[in-house]
Amino acid sequence: MREGEVSSGIEYIDQLLGYLRIGDNIVWEAEAGTYVDIFLDRFMEYTLREGERVVYVSFNRSPATVSKRFRMLPNKKNLTILDCFTAGKGNNDSTFTRFYDNTRKELKEQVVKVDNPRDTVQFREAINKIETKKREGTRYLFDSLTGMQDLWGDEEKTFKFFTYSCPQLYDLNTIAYWVLESKAHSSTFKANLRHITQVVLELGKEDDNLFIRVAKAEGRSSRDFFNPKKFEVWGGEIFFPSIRKREVVDLGNKIKMLRLRQGFTQKELAEKVGLTPSFISQLERNLISPSIATLLSISAELKVNPVYFFPGEDALSGDKIVVRKNERESLKLPELTSNQVRYQLLSSNTSARKMEPHLIAISSGSEIRGHLYSHKGEEFAFILKGKLEMEVQGRKHILKEGDAIYLESAVPSRWINIGDSEAEMVWVLSPPRR
Repeated sequence: MREGEVSSGIEYIDQLLGYLRIGDNIVWEAEAGTYVDIFLDRFMEYTLREGERVVYVSFNRSPATVSKRFRMLPNKKNLTILDCFTAGKGNNDSTFTRFYDNTRKELKEQVVKVDNPRDTVQFREAINKIETKKREGTRYLFDSLTGMQDLWGDEEKTFKFFTYSCPQLYDLNTIAYWVLESKAHSSTFKANLRHITQVVLELGKEDDNLFIRVAKAEGRSSRDFFNPKKFEVWGGEIFFPSIRKREVVDLGNKIKMLRLRQGFTQKELAEKVGLTPSFISQLERNLISPSIATLLSISAELKVNPVYFFPGEDALSGDKIVVRKNERESLKLPELTSNQVRYQLLSSNTSARKMEPHLIAISSGSEIRGHLYSHKGEEFAFILKGKLEMEVQGRKHILKEGDAIYLESAVPSRWINIGDSEAEMVWVLSPPRR
């Protein structure tokens, strides 16, 4: 990245746009069910890991819901949540206000409640106060222009706030995400937003296929911009089947060869994977491309690892099975210093495997708030040496050499090396963090 460029947290979006740029206001026009929250979460995760500050403005969700959603984000001390829901759509119902009575002090300090978000003047004052307090370059995410409009009851008020804030945020050298439900607004309103903002991304859905399209990208040029790009969502992650590292090479011949090796006719294979013989015929002639889900089904029936269909992968032999001590890949946790934690990958490639093993060493006296990973799935650890204190859901556990940990959904909120020497453990994630 060059100076002034910032990652969206999703590699394909960075390639498509040539990265985000300082000063960009990005409007996300999203249809229902297009997973816009994942795009926001990846940007927040990247930004916080880089040590930048984030302000999340919530009109549609309660602070309890938002806090739970963000519990795995790194460097949460740099996150501020502006709560426009509790006294807005939540009508100060006790279901939502009790968050402020029952929540830990450090979490409440991250949440700023707007007493009357229906009052546009008071809301603007709350935003201005945060902008004054936070340093230049703080990133802003507005969860719903649609929710804002619902609360204010007027498209014109929403548009005026946007026209006021967009250039102001631009001058603050920040980047802002604005989300709206594409079918909830007039074409005039959306056209006016597009005239002012720097970037517009559309998320759509058609026949169960998800796609993203660049509708505007100020200061950038590419003939590929305005063509819809298909994407898929697996395990809370965004995948683009067309991205280079996942492109298939001569897919049709590979499927045909394996089908004949198994002794299947096109009709038999089609029945096994829930497709038509015509689809299999076109697939084998490279006339169409399958979805990732279809490719996984075909892989299972043809008894081959899905990576066989991607370039650069050995046909049927799988990945390297032995990793020597001097071959381990050293990794870095952006929010931690190398003096606190050493972190090594113990396998050659996890992209097509069911586990991701690491060797972790925590230096004596180090205290780590939050978990070592942002990961959805199960985790297992074995303590090789040293003495650690781990806190999970408010309970403290002392861990010594030979102890094991198995986590299904709960995650540690703090680690302390309470021993006199470095502590080491093997930590395994399942599934891998792709």
